[in-house]
Amino acid sequence: MNLPNNVAIKNLYSVQQAFLGRIRQRLDQFNIQMPSQHFAMGLSLAFVLLFNKAFFFAAWNTQSADSFGAIVFFVSLIPLLWMLTFFFISLVCIPGIIKPISVFLLIGGSFASHFMDTYGVVIDKEMLRNVWETDTQEAAGLLNLHLIGYLIVLGVLPSLLVIRTNIIWSSVKREFVVRTVSVILSLVVSFLLILSLSNYYSSFFRNHKEVRFLANPLGFVNAGISLLRENSSRPLVIDPISQDARLGTGTIHQTKPVLIVFVVGETARAANFGLSGYQRDTTPLLAKQDIIYFNNFSSCGTSTAVSLPCMFSSLSRDDYSDNKAKSRHGLLDFISASGVDVLWRDNNSGCKGTCDRVLYESPESLSAESQCENGNCYDEVLLNNLPKKITAGNQFIVLHQKGSHGPAYNQRYPNSMQFYTPVCSSNQLQKCSQAEVINAYDNTIRYTDYFLNSVVEWLKTQQSTHNTAMIYVSDHGESLGENNLYLHGMPYAIAPEFQKHVPFIFWASSSFYRDRGLSKECLNKLKAHEFSHDNIFHSFLGLLDIDTKHYQPGLDIFSSCFGRY
Repeated sequence: MNLPNNVAIKNLYSVQQAFLGRIRQRLDQFNIQMPSQHFAMGLSLAFVLLFNKAFFFAAWNTQSADSFGAIVFFVSLIPLLWMLTFFFISLVCIPGIIKPISVFLLIGGSFASHFMDTYGVVIDKEMLRNVWETDTQEAAGLLNLHLIGYLIVLGVLPSLLVIRTNIIWSSVKREFVVRTVSVILSLVVSFLLILSLSNYYSSFFRNHKEVRFLANPLGFVNAGISLLRENSSRPLVIDPISQDARLGTGTIHQTKPVLIVFVVGETARAANFGLSGYQRDTTPLLAKQDIIYFNNFSSCGTSTAVSLPCMFSSLSRDDYSDNKAKSRHGLLDFISASGVDVLWRDNNSGCKGTCDRVLYESPESLSAESQCENGNCYDEVLLNNLPKKITAGNQFIVLHQKGSHGPAYNQRYPNSMQFYTPVCSSNQLQKCSQAEVINAYDNTIRYTDYFLNSVVEWLKTQQSTHNTAMIYVSDHGESLGENNLYLHGMPYAIAPEFQKHVPFIFWASSSFYRDRGLSKECLNKLKAHEFSHDNIFHSFLGLLDIDTKHYQPGLDIFSSCFGRY
């Protein structure tokens, strides 16, 4: 099913408003009164029973239902989660704020339930960061009737009940006493439940930590607090660590200026690249080019909001945090400080702060009617008028793809690139067969093959005036229904390899190899070595011969192959 058009959305909105109007009329007939303590207990139970399908399914799959103890453990999760949720709700059950907080939790919980139940994703801090930094076009790509249904049934209708409820408050002293006793009792009951089944719970907490992210709304509330705490501590001053960057003789003494194009892919997993040995030849054009494909390359994260700033940062994945990366200069600052012209062209949701201090061209400024449909532009738009942007000196150009961004894979390529059929034409992937999902996704890879081949062919036309090179790497991979998991964004420690193993491609003109003293034969021997986004920052500094104290030769993919041409 394609996304609803404007008329359909308006009609749906009218029906929804009429429906909600009738609900409000019915609610007006009732005068719901409830003591604060009962309200907190009822709301907590509603969350446990209605919002935690993904949590209970995941918890059940951690056990073998071959014993009475395992069944008792699973059943005990219901009162345990109830008590923990009640503990949290009790803390915020305060006159004047409990209703707004309840509505926020219900609406937020309905969204979280939809994405966890439908795509198997986890709502952790990085997933929330990805949501916060997305654009309206990406958000619209996730809109469907299934989501609206979750929002109305789990979010809007319960919120109306909350608003209509007259919460009865006791005196401050009595509320304090009752609340304190309730909170203590909830913790005691939780402790006794865990203690009575300690052999099961110790294994559950130790070996299946990822399941806790699925508890709703506790999981996304904890993730939100972590994200807010991190953002609130972000320093206002950016450390200009690139000030010592200088071009070395490796670039200065070349016979022609250097032109490097860095293509940042989106959601391309290495497993579906023909160059990786995939059963389908999804990269026939690149296979004919004189490229080097590195087939053991890992991403820094499993979402754009993490991987993109991480790969442009001098920080390794182990040291990376969003706060650290955005409080210091990154790769493009170093390249620009050395005297190389930098241009970022975007067909995605922005550069996540990595291009804030260089020339930036938005998707709107690149659009061409023949390459766009319904506000969605194909990646070919990144090449529009690119020759006019070439400078006389050394230049570094970043092309940020839309790539294979889901769930609407079928909207990422023109009809001429639909090689594999039938395809999933819905953004509700769970309603399609896995074969249809894979067909649509593989078509996006065929289109990326076409696009990258176009970049290489265009660079060949610039060889008379420049020494040219191209590097391509994806920001992260994707799950296509394996183990009922879709999309990306899983916590890195538990994410499947499909979300972390990404393609990395290098191409250079013969004059670039010669003038830079770079051995192609040497590089070919490294293509099976283990590399990651940690190598990006230092590899580009080495490729451009940028001298700085922050350069680490040991993390430069090319360093051992210089001087061997």
